[in-house]
Amino acid sequence: MPQEKTRENELGALWLKESKNGVAYMTGTINGIQVVCFHNDNKNDEDPDDRQPDWRVLKSTPRPRP
Repeated sequence: MPQEKTRENELGALWLKESKNGVAYMTGTINGIQVVCFHNDNKNDEDPDDRQPDWRVLKSTPRPRP
């Protein structure tokens, strides 16, 4: 049974972005914590028993301003 989409079930939101170098990543907030997600380059798509995640979720650290 599909989960009902309500505010009580929502943990956060992510936006798909692309870096200046063309690398796809996601950014957003989960449970009030700023996060950034990067595609796992170590993932072996040809291995059916691969236990590596597709994306890595990290706490976002503010970039220093010039």
